[in-house]
Amino acid sequence: MQRLHTWLDQDERRSLLLALTALAGLCALAYGQELGSLGLMDKTEGLFVEIPREMLTTGDWITPRWNGELFFDYPVWGYWMVALSFRLFGVSEWAARLPVALAATTTVFALFAVLVLVGSPQEQPHQRLGRALLGSTVLALSPGWLGWGRFSVTDMFLASAISLALFGFVLAHTATDQRPWQRPLGYIALAVFCGIAVLAKGPVGLLLPGLVMLVFWALNGTFLQQLRTTPWIPLVLLFLGVAAPWYAMATAANGSEFLGRFLGFSNVERFTSVIYDHPGPPWFYLPWVAILLLPWSLFLPVAFARLRVWRWKTWRQSSPANDLPLIALLWLVVMVAFFSAAATKLPGYILPALPGGALLVALLFAPLAPSPAPLAWGMRLSGWINALLLASMALAAVLAPRWIEQDPSYPAFADALKGSGLPWLLGLPLLLGAIGLVVVLLRGSRGLPWLWLPNTGWLAAVLVLVLPVLVPLVDRERQLPIRALSRLAAEQGRSDEPLLVVGYKRYSVVFYSGRPVLFVTSARKAMRSLDEAARRSDSVLLFGSDAELLEFGIGPGDGTPVGRRDAHRLVRLPVQQLEQLGKP
Repeated sequence: MQRLHTWLDQDERRSLLLALTALAGLCALAYGQELGSLGLMDKTEGLFVEIPREMLTTGDWITPRWNGELFFDYPVWGYWMVALSFRLFGVSEWAARLPVALAATTTVFALFAVLVLVGSPQEQPHQRLGRALLGSTVLALSPGWLGWGRFSVTDMFLASAISLALFGFVLAHTATDQRPWQRPLGYIALAVFCGIAVLAKGPVGLLLPGLVMLVFWALNGTFLQQLRTTPWIPLVLLFLGVAAPWYAMATAANGSEFLGRFLGFSNVERFTSVIYDHPGPPWFYLPWVAILLLPWSLFLPVAFARLRVWRWKTWRQSSPANDLPLIALLWLVVMVAFFSAAATKLPGYILPALPGGALLVALLFAPLAPSPAPLAWGMRLSGWINALLLASMALAAVLAPRWIEQDPSYPAFADALKGSGLPWLLGLPLLLGAIGLVVVLLRGSRGLPWLWLPNTGWLAAVLVLVLPVLVPLVDRERQLPIRALSRLAAEQGRSDEPLLVVGYKRYSVVFYSGRPVLFVTSARKAMRSLDEAARRSDSVLLFGSDAELLEFGIGPGDGTPVGRRDAHRLVRLPVQQLEQLGKP
């Protein structure tokens, strides 16, 4: 190992090239593998991707529309990125998810760059680059970042923009005389990515980075100094130059409807009251942070204790570079506190907190400076819990087929999963990871800095072994029936014939059919929806599973069959019969 370090340190470019190559390969594996092999997932992804498709079709890149209606729940950045991808590469699932994968990957590389720049110049190149590679790997292999980095929804666009803005703040804060360009670069990144975050989700994109900065300045005693020395006017002008034009054009095009729907409903009401039936207790995000950062979150308590934040002098660091762990801590805590205070809660909302947690874990294993409190007992305890958890997960993965229940909407899925070998493909890396952790722990104190290695190994092995089998299986058994029948509805349906989706709101039907859809749960509501939409013809197309159609009142012999895929049917039904079903 020492000979390798010596060889790498002889020319820093060797270490840098090796680290960047490894990171690029990891991101390609995590965010590029099987990216377009899965049909759009309902409900959110099916909704989100349809809006940029309609932008491309109509040529209106200012006003978002979905299913024939104005849609102001989210701003326009994510739609623009997906629509641009559609224009460059054609309309497909791969093109829809490419911008999200690039956003996740860009944040991973940005974390790498920040850790390289913040590292001490006195360190050996392999030490500084090793820390940077470790930190970026922790984020890239976090289940939350990995999961949301593969599906085209707005959460990753917001999380990546907020993260890049805060990385800009770190660069500006840690600039040195040897790197005078770092401060203006950091400020530019801060303003630009705050603007993009506001374009991705709204005012929260500026509020969250601002809160982290203000709280940090207050705690380290430089609040007034920073207010005086920060170049606010250029920052504000650059921010407004990025964020303001679309808001001005959307307001000019849609007036008070845009302001009321977006600012009133999608921001104020989402924070102050529960919408779309997504409530949650104040502690809702604590287990979600732990889950979305597994297995790295098991080491967060040790990272917190090692900082000794209860000591006031901890916040008064002599070197700005040593402030990075404290900024990471506030990054994580402020995000969790803010979203915990909101009334509407969803797991994806907490995604902006994950890079802060990844930084804390990386700086625990590879600190910027010698730690005054090694906390070896805490590391050992976390390591043993980690090993026990992986062993339990391995056992659960192997036994899972016995517990899987048949879903009447997808009757063949459980059997296909059992016969795929996936339980063993998942269980084996988990078991090997647990064994690797035990081996490292048995080495005593010498092994503690290497506890991250078995976790990296089993997570990478899951990507290699599980994704190529899981993604095609899920698509074939669950997504293909919806996609096939949606396209059949586009081919067989008459232009004046309404398409009704019964039961679960499969929003992807709008994307794959390319036509407006009414989502209904009963015949009475279906007639009301037809009246409200002024969509009347002598027949309708009904789409749903056998169980959903039966609950709706459509038996096996009712209507004219148009198509069937597994337990899903497309049926043509006379409106007169639908009216009879809707009568009390």
